[in-house]
Amino acid sequence: MGKRVIAIGNRLMMDDGVALFVIESIKNVLENKGVEVIIGETDVDFCFFKLNKDDEFYIVDAFLGSESPGTLTFKNLKDMNEIKRQIGIHSLGIIDLINRYSLEVKGYFIGIEIGKISMNIGLSNILQLQFKGICSKVLNFIVVNKY
Repeated sequence: MGKRVIAIGNRLMMDDGVALFVIESIKNVLENKGVEVIIGETDVDFCFFKLNKDDEFYIVDAFLGSESPGTLTFKNLKDMNEIKRQIGIHSLGIIDLINRYSLEVKGYFIGIEIGKISMNIGLSNILQLQFKGICSKVLNFIVVNKY
């Protein structure tokens, strides 16, 4: 059983691309630890076909909940109903596909609370200020399963 990280987002829409920026920033460390990195962007079908029942997956996406920007949400993929109530911006598509095809997937959803979505490349100021801390927490969770 291996670990795989799937980053979902749109880098052309500011904070919507936060998962991509975070995972690309820690990609070398993850790969050195034996974790496969998949940069899925907004191609949910591509991401879905990477899933299987044998590996452990970490689906990372921008999250629009009620917390302050930069807050991280960690949910076990077994808790699909809770994830659907508080869903990331793109993750609904991949979660819906997992449910529709009754795919057994082990792992976690990691949501990164956003500050601003707008047609622009780069993160909002608030996420830029927290970026290193977000990267560190995401890396720690994936590598040792602790926040």
